[in-house]
Amino acid sequence: MSFQFGRFRLGLRTIKTVIAIFIILLFTHLFHRGQSAAMIAGISAIIAVRDSYTATLKAAKARFIGSALGGTLAVIYFFMYTMTNYNFSVKIILIPLFVLVNIVIMDGFELHPGLVGANATLLIIALTIPETDYIGYALNRVLDTFFGVAVATIMNSVFIHDAPIKRRKLRELVSYKKNKGQDEDK
Repeated sequence: MSFQFGRFRLGLRTIKTVIAIFIILLFTHLFHRGQSAAMIAGISAIIAVRDSYTATLKAAKARFIGSALGGTLAVIYFFMYTMTNYNFSVKIILIPLFVLVNIVIMDGFELHPGLVGANATLLIIALTIPETDYIGYALNRVLDTFFGVAVATIMNSVFIHDAPIKRRKLRELVSYKKNKGQDEDK
């Protein structure tokens, strides 16, 4: 399903993404999660919404694992950075090294759809982390990612043709109920 306006197209994936962002903004506002939570969840949803349910599940899995890995590496980085009294040399060595580790691990497990998100999570946490609560901050960013990925997965299960309930099974159920109703009329 898509609408064509000259050279511009409005497709189902775009509509699902917009609805996912709406839901994320609404929930982060209602539960007072703040702008950072909305940003992380929104980016995660944008990355995870795909053109099929299967592709979304694959991207969602990779995004969540990548976020957890990036968050873990960011906490390790921050621990080492604070232990060296915020030495800039440690920062310019560890962050690129942890990006390298992140890429190698994600590639090794064939989690390519989550590679960009994994490193974005690492950099966002490592470079914006509050000095007072780095573990809680990292955990919240990973949970925000999970929320965005969950909303994207739900959007694709509701609005896509290859969601878990197959069309054929649905037709069979409708046909069965229709035939059962005709049998009762006799």
